[in-house]
Amino acid sequence: MMGWVKTIGLASSLGPLIPACAAFRAGVSRPSAAPDAEVFFQGDEEPATVAVHVLPAATFGFSGVGRLIALLTEALADLATRADLSALDAQAGLYVALPDPEARGFTPSKEPEDENADTVEERVAALGARVVEGTFAALRHPWRGPPARLFHGGNAAFGMALAAAAEDLKNRRVSTALVCAVDSLASPETVRFLNDEGLLKTEDHPTGLIPGEAAVALLLSPTSAARAEAQGTPVFLRSVALDTDPHPVGADRPTDAQPLAGCLLTALGPLSPQARVPLLISDHDGQHWRAYEWGLLQLQLASRERSLTDAPAWLPALSFGHTGVASGGLGAAVAFRAFQRGYAPAPSILVLSSSDTGERAALHFSSEEPSAPGRSRR
Repeated sequence: MMGWVKTIGLASSLGPLIPACAAFRAGVSRPSAAPDAEVFFQGDEEPATVAVHVLPAATFGFSGVGRLIALLTEALADLATRADLSALDAQAGLYVALPDPEARGFTPSKEPEDENADTVEERVAALGARVVEGTFAALRHPWRGPPARLFHGGNAAFGMALAAAAEDLKNRRVSTALVCAVDSLASPETVRFLNDEGLLKTEDHPTGLIPGEAAVALLLSPTSAARAEAQGTPVFLRSVALDTDPHPVGADRPTDAQPLAGCLLTALGPLSPQARVPLLISDHDGQHWRAYEWGLLQLQLASRERSLTDAPAWLPALSFGHTGVASGGLGAAVAFRAFQRGYAPAPSILVLSSSDTGERAALHFSSEEPSAPGRSRR
């Protein structure tokens, strides 16, 4: 057992947590033409519009750092409707998963040292400083805990942040943990960057992604607190499993899905013959390599834990688009509401994340408090 998910705040193209998850359950998808980005596709003489999943109003006119601040501010404002942010004291920990700004087509700031940052760590550190400061300034609620711990690594970054938060909580280095993830692939410069890289889904390229954007804020508390504070169905983080695929996108030899299957089985733990198969929530978004990995994952599971071939799967990207670093947190939000509203098809949900740089993560959420802690590996 790694902690109790007290609540989650969400900012997405379908709204905050409660209406967004209800819309996803109903199969709602609301893509729109990018309001401030036109691109030229090969062979076209006129610019074309691109379908995106964006927030209705909060991010309009923003790009780069400002867009991420707007997103995270919305997510924390949603969280504040169900949890008192002022109760997060100097003993609370802050964990933030962010994209590499270079992979989104912008620099963290106009400072010369940021523009010349050579490593992803330096770029994310510069971006994180601005996003955290700007977000809490917008909320008019200064962060009183220790400096934020920052994480990168594509779609699996939220899993990394959640694993670190759970470890600190377990060792009582923090009293509670605020785990955040924010990303946008829908700002004008990012849409153009994705088009140049040939990643967008178009009529001529049906296996690409549809840009989306989201921010998630998850409040993780000690399991013991659930017994006294939980209202309704408590949701627990059972385990987090992390690994790295040695064959990321573009490698000569494509993935065999073994790292992702290993993460899934490690996070799930032993499955008794009487146990109901878990629900899988995947970040599969329509890209060819993700479809290839998803198919091979089914083969891996058939050979290693045959009952899992019957596991149902949900794909949030169908409703929210590709949300990058925030996709793991978005999956956690969908799982959280499924438990709270009672429509989860199983007492265990596994959120799976695959980064195009090779990182893999599996997050195990449950509505049942186990008698023994789950296992976690890196």
